Amino acid sequence: MHIPQDELQKFQSGTMDTEEMIHFLEHMEQCDFCLDQLLQEEETASVPAPSYLQEEIMKKASSPEVTASRKIRETAYWFRLLCAGLRTAVGMGVALIMLFSVSQSDFTTLRPSRETRTKISSSFNIGSGLNWISEQVGSHLYEHSQNISDNLNDLTNKIINGGK
Repeated sequence: MHIPQDELQKFQSGTMDTEEMIHFLEHMEQCDFCLDQLLQEEETASVPAPSYLQEEIMKKASSPEVTASRKIRETAYWFRLLCAGLRTAVGMGVALIMLFSVSQSDFTTLRPSRETRTKISSSFNIGSGLNWISEQVGSHLYEHSQNISDNLNDLTNKIINGGK
């Protein structure tokens, strides 16, 4: 036989006498069903907050230190978002500049120096001369793109560090 609902309520309110409490606890030790019911009652039971607590919470929430802390967190969030946006915009700008500058370059009109022309004409293997030209073009592109990358890195660091 299980413990009735009124007995569970008496236990929760603390109005049981010693004999009833002993019987109740002995039954709880043996009956998992009643123990589960008691635990469910405990989980659903709510204890009302003291009346002064709402006033204290409202005072604390409107205090200057809480308001300032909230504003600081909000400002820091927007600043981080701005920095991430600037980095993205600068990176996309550099990528577009590099894309358009390389795509508009006409590599067929490169004029090799006299020394280079002599090397090419004296060589039976024209592929080696073209290989050298492509290496020169590649190294110049690498140097200039590295300079652009360094300048953009310096610029973003100055923006992030406030001009320092």
